[in-house]
Amino acid sequence: MTMKMKGPVLVLVAVALIFMSGCAQNYYVKTPTPSASLYTDKGDAETGLKIEDQRVGDDKNFSVGRLKVNLKNIEDEMAFLRENLIQELNSRGIAVVASESDDTPLRFIVRKYRIRNHRSTGFSPFQTATIVSGDYVSNGETKKLAFYFRIGKVPMWSMKEVVDPCYSIPLSIMVKELASKINRFSFDLQMPREKVEALVQEIEGSEDNFLFLKVLELGYTNHPAAIGPLVQLTDHDDDYVKVAAICSLGVLGAVDQFEFLKKW
Repeated sequence: MTMKMKGPVLVLVAVALIFMSGCAQNYYVKTPTPSASLYTDKGDAETGLKIEDQRVGDDKNFSVGRLKVNLKNIEDEMAFLRENLIQELNSRGIAVVASESDDTPLRFIVRKYRIRNHRSTGFSPFQTATIVSGDYVSNGETKKLAFYFRIGKVPMWSMKEVVDPCYSIPLSIMVKELASKINRFSFDLQMPREKVEALVQEIEGSEDNFLFLKVLELGYTNHPAAIGPLVQLTDHDDDYVKVAAICSLGVLGAVDQFEFLKKW
């Protein structure tokens, strides 16, 4: 008996066969766009930041997982992290420069840094988990500095559909969240209150599929005025928005919400 496959079914089977064949995928990720909002008080004094690669063994593998993925325009992931993190801090008005000196006042000692992909079958979501962790040293005081983000996408027509949601967006969020935590640890600068209020108004009533990105921006403000709206957003119907609100409370260091967060 001969069976004719309709277009969408044929495409899905083709994608499944690509996945199961083990062929390497070559992707080009977008460069993170620096933030457009300055903090209220700019850090004018130039400060050195050294980013050290202290990964060992298998932790030195950056793109790993069930499917072999080559990120063609990230030949050196440490250089990618360094350049974009410095640009993000500078875009917020913090005069940080890359340094190679062990005596520099700011150091980020990276111990884990990778993107792990996973997919159960050719018809299930393609998922990535982007991870960065290490020790951040600010004027002799050491703190843990970490980032974790997991997201998935079911490709319908081409595996290229996973590039933005599973690679470009997580890497952009990574840079912005690490910059926000470095600011809170070392500079404690804030975005203007009116920027926070405008962002809250933009979020309210929005049905944007990527609304969670705006919610994450509330965490980048380092302003206590963002805490109340974020607590309310933990009850949002969109799970991505809900998780983004919880994460943003952590980025803000909202210790007064610790008991509230324990229920999650």
